[in-house]
Amino acid sequence: MKKTLTAVAVLGAFAGSVAAQSSVTLYGVADAAVERIKGVNSLTRITSGQQFGSRWGLRGTEDLGGGLKAIFQLESGFNIDTGTSGQGGALFGRQAYVGLAGGFGAVRLGRQYSPMDDVAGMVGTKVYDVLSVVPIIGNGDYNRVNNAVTYLTPNFGGFTAQVQYSLGAENPNTNTSKDFQKQYSMHAMYSGGPFSAGLSLMRVIDSNGTTAGKQDIDAVLAVAAYDFGFAKFTGYFDQEDKLPGTAKMKVYGLSAAIPFGSTTLALGAAQAKNVNGSAASGDDANLFTVQVTHNLSKRTALYAHFTAVDNDSAAALGFNSPSAGSNSNGVQFGIRHRF
Repeated sequence: MKKTLTAVAVLGAFAGSVAAQSSVTLYGVADAAVERIKGVNSLTRITSGQQFGSRWGLRGTEDLGGGLKAIFQLESGFNIDTGTSGQGGALFGRQAYVGLAGGFGAVRLGRQYSPMDDVAGMVGTKVYDVLSVVPIIGNGDYNRVNNAVTYLTPNFGGFTAQVQYSLGAENPNTNTSKDFQKQYSMHAMYSGGPFSAGLSLMRVIDSNGTTAGKQDIDAVLAVAAYDFGFAKFTGYFDQEDKLPGTAKMKVYGLSAAIPFGSTTLALGAAQAKNVNGSAASGDDANLFTVQVTHNLSKRTALYAHFTAVDNDSAAALGFNSPSAGSNSNGVQFGIRHRF
């Protein structure tokens, strides 16, 4: 259960006294699964955050008057199987930002999710989802962006948009890779009744970090979904550079989520073309997903995921370091609790 606490009670240990109109919410997810994966070799293990990343966080606001609010969010990931920190050990590796919000929308500064990651979330960004098994940049290297400035529009009849610019690694101008990890990105999303859609664009100015000069890579992700009641169908398309000057990888996918009371069955199929950017024959892969979630309550669920990858001769997608041309699959059974 989310616990809304007074800022004095929660933040006193962090920052001393605060205004009486401030509020802070403590929240989190504990998620663990037993998993069997097959790549070059097979492996059975307990692993963390397979349906939703295990985390704890603080989210807060302060009413500044006139409709203006100060906002912040600090979110730390952890591995529930070992008790260690996630995201390379960063204290707040999932999110860490501060900003202002009001009738104009919101402006946030810090480490944040990319606009493309939000659109990918319409398809699913779980470990066993297609857009995680296929390493698209908007849900991979650039799903969270450091040193970012983000503007979020208000909601206009179901339409929202985001624009983000990241200063990247903040290298000095004398550095041969002074633009390393700098990126521009945006999305436009609509949600109204049974229909929802999203479009996102991203340009990473220098994706290399070692070669002098700009090494641009571009990506576009489009998603549309319609909920018929008996099932929700989602279609998506991703296109992006794997490396500067290479052929563009493309991902086509379709999924269906079918509710049965407290249980939801989700089925998906997708094809990834030019996985390595080679445009050669044999550089494709087909992916198939089956997922079941059973809600025990509003906060606790049991789940099972299965994903199979059929690689062509040059593709090597999947689990546990699959080799090119070999198939790979994974199955897991887990429990997830939100608080």
